[in-house]
Amino acid sequence: MKKTENYLIFAHYHSKGLIRKDILNFLNKSKKFFTKIIFVSTNIKKEETKRISKLFTKKIKFIKRRNIGYDVYSFKVGWEYFYKKFNGNLDNKNLFFINSSILFVTPEKIFNLLKKTKIKKDEFYGISRSLEHTDHIQAYIYFFSANLFKNKNILNWWKKIKPLKIHWKIVLIYELGLSKLMLKNNIKLINFYKKNINLKTNNIIRKVPQRFNEIFFKTPKYYKKDPMNYFWKDFIDKFGIIKIRLIKENDQRYNLKGLYNILKRKKLLNEALNN
Repeated sequence: MKKTENYLIFAHYHSKGLIRKDILNFLNKSKKFFTKIIFVSTNIKKEETKRISKLFTKKIKFIKRRNIGYDVYSFKVGWEYFYKKFNGNLDNKNLFFINSSILFVTPEKIFNLLKKTKIKKDEFYGISRSLEHTDHIQAYIYFFSANLFKNKNILNWWKKIKPLKIHWKIVLIYELGLSKLMLKNNIKLINFYKKNINLKTNNIIRKVPQRFNEIFFKTPKYYKKDPMNYFWKDFIDKFGIIKIRLIKENDQRYNLKGLYNILKRKKLLNEALNN
């Protein structure tokens, strides 16, 4: 039986054109797992590509593009390279999509999860899922069998991705739209973090007091919120990752003092703030 090949499409952005050390640590941990790393950046410096290429020899392909369309368009560009390279030969191949909007606090945690997951041909995987606006896999990390592109609906949807300028339209059309597309084509959504989803109940005995608290005590509807904000401690403990935007905005609702202490101890705080 032919060995399964794993391809990483990494969407990168850094204000100074650098590759953060936490990203480099993640790539180092996972380089034996990935057959090829397709690294798509909007502003990476030549010095960085030369430096990293020496570490990964022929393992990594750098693609630099204009800074339009956010991460989803980097995913599209990386996918185009992959699809053309193999001329549509999709058997025994898995695709992993990760962007640099997350900080790899403990990279081996997320890597071990990716490595041990047995990917099925009719499933779409993500670390977390949200019911905000509509049911969807969050787009900072997701992965699936390349065989899904044998489905013409999915293939054509991907081909039509455009570099939109307005962020909320990108979220609506592409992040929410991708999960909607998968469900419409009978592809099951698989998420590894479930706490926020499990808080939504259809049990009438639990639902009445839950709605009462939401209406009169303004208890947040956590199942409709971004779990990476409200449950950031879980994401560090379970997956070793955190959103960079959460660190930069320092919203008092999320009680981030403990997070800043962790990042200072690991010497990652400046990495995040300077991204």
